[in-house]
Amino acid sequence: MTRGSKRAIAGYCTLTLMAVAATVWALMSGLARLDLVGEAVQVRIVECHSKGGGRGGSHSVCSGPEVGNEANTLKIRYDGREGEVVKAVRTPWGSYTPVDRSFVSWGINVLTPVLPILGGAVTGALTLREVRRVRRDSRSNAGARSGHDAEGDGWTSESTSL
Repeated sequence: MTRGSKRAIAGYCTLTLMAVAATVWALMSGLARLDLVGEAVQVRIVECHSKGGGRGGSHSVCSGPEVGNEANTLKIRYDGREGEVVKAVRTPWGSYTPVDRSFVSWGINVLTPVLPILGGAVTGALTLREVRRVRRDSRSNAGARSGHDAEGDGWTSESTSL
């Protein structure tokens, strides 16, 4: 196996694993935003402030007590107004996100995992192709070293010249 083949296989494997991770993240995030996993809570917005800026843009972070459990204050990434009651769900990584069940939100959250799935399928196929190519090359090299030619007839030009 050549050094280039090892690098290609390692690179394709890395890209495949990254695509799988992105798919899982997009899927879990979408399921949470659509309130299909976890338990939704209602949050009464008490204060909102803008966070961020720069290249990523700014976003609003609002906080307030959970309705029915006033001692529990939650923070959500939401562009809202004070006094508003918002339905939010806890994501698998611990933060809260507002629930949005609109048609556009359904479309976005269902289709978002498709792109990393396709990327993972392509890089997985490239990984398999490269592994098969390396195996095929190693078999043909092993046959040539053992006194057999690549055509498979069992005789080399050296053995017929006697």
